Amino acid sequence: MQSSLRFLKSYPALQIVAVLLVGFSLLSPYFLTTGNFEAMLGVNAVVLIAAIGMTVVFLAGGIDLSISTVISASAVIAGLVMAQSDSVVAGAVTAVVVGLLFGALNGVLIGYCRLTPFITTMATQLIARGIAFVLSQGIAVKGTPYWMLDFGFMVWLGIPAVTLVALGVVIASGVAMSQTDWGRHIMLVGSNAEAARHAGINTRFIDFSVYLFAGAMAGVAGFISIANLGNAIPGVGDTLLLMIIGAVVLGGTGMTGGEGSVERTLLGVAILAILTNGLNLLGIPFYDQLIIQGVLIFLGTWLAMRLGSTRST
Repeated sequence: MQSSLRFLKSYPALQIVAVLLVGFSLLSPYFLTTGNFEAMLGVNAVVLIAAIGMTVVFLAGGIDLSISTVISASAVIAGLVMAQSDSVVAGAVTAVVVGLLFGALNGVLIGYCRLTPFITTMATQLIARGIAFVLSQGIAVKGTPYWMLDFGFMVWLGIPAVTLVALGVVIASGVAMSQTDWGRHIMLVGSNAEAARHAGINTRFIDFSVYLFAGAMAGVAGFISIANLGNAIPGVGDTLLLMIIGAVVLGGTGMTGGEGSVERTLLGVAILAILTNGLNLLGIPFYDQLIIQGVLIFLGTWLAMRLGSTRST
């Protein structure tokens, strides 16, 4: 009994997931269907991958406002490469490299030049958006290889292939954060950067590395978005930033650093995915959904803080 209570306190968002699953299954006969769950999982793969990158940045005490438009830039450039080469591998490598370049730019400016994360990543956000629209001329990049299109529709063991990629990212990132010195150093820097510096941790490198990681995740997410949509869309990431940040916060990862985990973000994405899907099935208008999502983020944040303070006493 005590272990179950400790588990629930460690993952407060799990309670919200359970309530939403039960509620929507009672309100809509279509919610628990296989097709609905497959669609819900596939649509949210991009958000999950990007949210993992944002989680690591948050854990180090930073923020990355550029991650959504880096998704767009990565997708467009990868789409152009695939259209010319007809190579999915070349497209995948290109997307990740583009993400790494933007991540390295943020990392150098924030980690080594000590610029403010908010302003720096906002500037990078504008640059990435501009590049995406200039290179694509504001229209979808066509010419995606057929194998990539097929991959977007693949389902293995009831789970879309794009979702399996996202879950692989979650598992690998969770292991890195919990089992490596890099992950432990990120948590220390996020908790108390000055103490981490005195302990001999290279805080500048840690700051650089988390933005590099977030850039890589944006690149992967951009590539996966092509499989989801069939083409590279220059504005694919423009509406995702608030969902990415909302999922991380709703899962219980603090924006001040040192508190949270990759697993919590998985639950945060699940909450937004279930909520959006369920409200759509009920025919709730889009702007009413935004109000409900905002209230739920308030609730999830309060619950995480409440249980967090309970753990510390």
